Amino acid sequence: MFLELTHGWEMKGSYSGFWKFGRSMELNLELNGFMDWIPTEVPGSVHWSLHRAGLLPDPYWDKNTPACEWVNERDWLYRTSFDADPAWEGKRIKLICEGIDESSTLLLNGRELGRHEGMFVPFVLDITDLIDRSAPNKLVIALDRSPDGQAQLGYTNRVNHLKSRFGYKWDFCPRLVHIGIWKHVKLEITGEHRFENIHITSEIAEGVAIVAADTSWESEVAGDIMLEAAVITPEGVEAAFVCKSVSARPGLQRARLELQVPDPRLWWPNNEGDPALYHMRVAIRIPGDHPQLSDEKTENFGIRQLAFKSNPGAPRDAQPFTICVNGRDVYIKGWNFVPTDQLYGRYEPERYERLIALAKAANINLLRVWGGGLIEREAFYDLCDQNGIMVWQEMMQSSSGFNNEPSCNPEYLYRLLSTMRTVIREKRNHPSLVIWCGGNELTEGGHLDAQLIPLSDKHTTLRELGRLVHDLDPERLFLATSPTGPTFFLDEEAAGQGRAYDVHGPWKYGGAEGHYRLYNGSDALLQSEFGGDGYCSLASMRKFLPPEVIRADQTSSWSWVQHGGEYWNMDAQLSELFGTIDDIAIKVQLSQWLQAEGIRYGLEANRRRSPRCSGSILWQMNEPYPNATCTSAVDYYGDPKMAYSWVARANAPSLISMSYGKASYAPDERFTGEVVLHIDGLETPAAYEWCVTILDRCGSILHQTNGVQRVERRNVGEFLCSIDWPIPEGVETFFVRLDARSGGRTVHNEYSFVVSQSSPPLASYLSLLQTELQVLRTRAEDGSCTITIRNGGATVALWVRVEVDLIGVGPTGVCRRPLSDGFLLFPGEENRLAAYTMTGSGERWTVSALNSPPLNISFD
Repeated sequence: MFLELTHGWEMKGSYSGFWKFGRSMELNLELNGFMDWIPTEVPGSVHWSLHRAGLLPDPYWDKNTPACEWVNERDWLYRTSFDADPAWEGKRIKLICEGIDESSTLLLNGRELGRHEGMFVPFVLDITDLIDRSAPNKLVIALDRSPDGQAQLGYTNRVNHLKSRFGYKWDFCPRLVHIGIWKHVKLEITGEHRFENIHITSEIAEGVAIVAADTSWESEVAGDIMLEAAVITPEGVEAAFVCKSVSARPGLQRARLELQVPDPRLWWPNNEGDPALYHMRVAIRIPGDHPQLSDEKTENFGIRQLAFKSNPGAPRDAQPFTICVNGRDVYIKGWNFVPTDQLYGRYEPERYERLIALAKAANINLLRVWGGGLIEREAFYDLCDQNGIMVWQEMMQSSSGFNNEPSCNPEYLYRLLSTMRTVIREKRNHPSLVIWCGGNELTEGGHLDAQLIPLSDKHTTLRELGRLVHDLDPERLFLATSPTGPTFFLDEEAAGQGRAYDVHGPWKYGGAEGHYRLYNGSDALLQSEFGGDGYCSLASMRKFLPPEVIRADQTSSWSWVQHGGEYWNMDAQLSELFGTIDDIAIKVQLSQWLQAEGIRYGLEANRRRSPRCSGSILWQMNEPYPNATCTSAVDYYGDPKMAYSWVARANAPSLISMSYGKASYAPDERFTGEVVLHIDGLETPAAYEWCVTILDRCGSILHQTNGVQRVERRNVGEFLCSIDWPIPEGVETFFVRLDARSGGRTVHNEYSFVVSQSSPPLASYLSLLQTELQVLRTRAEDGSCTITIRNGGATVALWVRVEVDLIGVGPTGVCRRPLSDGFLLFPGEENRLAAYTMTGSGERWTVSALNSPPLNISFD
């Protein structure tokens, strides 16, 4: 049984080490620190508690973060109390601090119990003989000042602790180093025999799953015990049970329990099948006329077979990047996942729930948990289990620019291995977990060297991590680092030479021609990190920037620099591609289109090479801090940028896509491309009618071709046709629509192009005539509402966006958008969007396009 200590916590600050003296030497007065006790939360964050008490400015507003850096130079004391329950008589009591960031001293009733270091390893103490059973027990946890750390531009080989790195300053967040108790503090009450670990594995043979529970437990006394295990189906029905008699002895011991589950339901990744989850309930009982329960645990698990295969034609020394689940090859459709909040002690389950729901809706089947962030909370892995999202978990190591090699110092290596031993044993029952990785971008030398060479398991630190995974979790793939192989970057120089295994980059739209040339020439086996930058919405900007800097001429200001602009300033790029832009709303829309177009093309190009390419993992899905400009596709407030919807379409089980050479053409050029159809969920061969249509800005058809293609292969692109079309004189913009249909299944895609006689190459988008969007709203009896958007003008509406905002929910309210977002709407066309359930506070809808002013529609 667990009792979480969540109430009555208080916090105060102390100059580093002062609290240990208790009283001053000079006057023998109590040293009270530099502030009085204030209410706090556990889990929680020191910074946020100070802000709520009015002692610290909002760290996320405007330029406030530098004024918050002093917090990490202090020690912080947390205190609470708890009463012993008479029912605990004869029980063993353990105090478990799941996550203290980063080092601390623990005191109970004024007695120092020990010191702890490491935010990813629980601090566990047996307090059975130390608790006061007649008065409140006073618990104090004293946190040391944060250790010095290496920021993104630093030296990996100087890292001597495992505190999360990103808070020391990264390209997607400022220097704001978390400190606090970031996970739960609880009491565990058991009998004299308690479980230490349970490892669940399964095999499938002749329609039966053999489920094994390798249990380890601690006994305080010798004696006979009964070990029980039951497998519970997803519906809550007991499918198997076993009981084993064991003669226990004092100390740690192990036993294996096996159960047979007939006709098992398998766990599948997103869009491959149902992610069925079973439950294992294990118990230790003391035999007798009325068996006494000593300890009981419940673990979720999935029945699935996991394997890894080499890509067709891959070099011999390349890792097997293709994930095979239950005998089926699964193309990786991934996103890189960073912490949900820079002050990550603030546990907000709804953030995880929203992000995992967005990932699933975008057809994502894998999240790479980046090595500079966190070993995430259990809630994250539970949600991935439930939604069929596979997890690639990295091991708290990341590049640092000047040097990217992890330390081989024996003390650091011992700390790393002991931490990862705990983490692996804690996470390995999750069916979503498929890959362990030693860290992000670990290379020989640093980013300033002439050539970056990814490290392999020949490096001492990474070799030992690989051995640990092999010993504790051999089912999973271990990658020494990402990228993996002889080449670090995706670049044109290495294209087609067979040296691109798993590669990273680029992280920005590469120009109206160079971007497409790069991806068209790629032969990478896997691209585990790449993306593009874009602004967040104006609605989100208003939540963290003052009005005077939300202007087109302020995007290089200090406020913007503090919120992503130091790394992701897009001024030069936007000016080079579109010319001078004086309207911040137009600037936001164009930045988001660049991000969407660049990311979409990379995803589609990689997918067209399947199975020679195992998949794509975009950088990055989310962000931990509100950025005006960043490579995230979903901003801090949960508002998806245009790229989110385009990623969802590029990852859809059915996709029709087109390769092309550039986004801007000269008046006398020919437009060429190739069209490919993917049907991932193909069960039986099917004939698809397809059509390619090229339209002008008024919606008039300039060129059209169609045909029928029989699709027989799953997850492999079927070539449909080549396009070779002379661009007519006088055309300044044109658009390509792709459609395919078989029975009730339809597939659609669309692309935009400009014809430019001079630089800037994409300026013609800004010269399109304004159009007029019209909105019809309807409401059903159940309170849901639907809107139909119609283009009532004479020109195509470029990249129509719909924003649904709750009214009256404050600055942290979540903006919702339909999955179909950023679409083209030609004159006379209509698009009916999915219904939303109304709320008591009402909703406000905003419909806009690049060349159409926003329409604001309120629902009361």
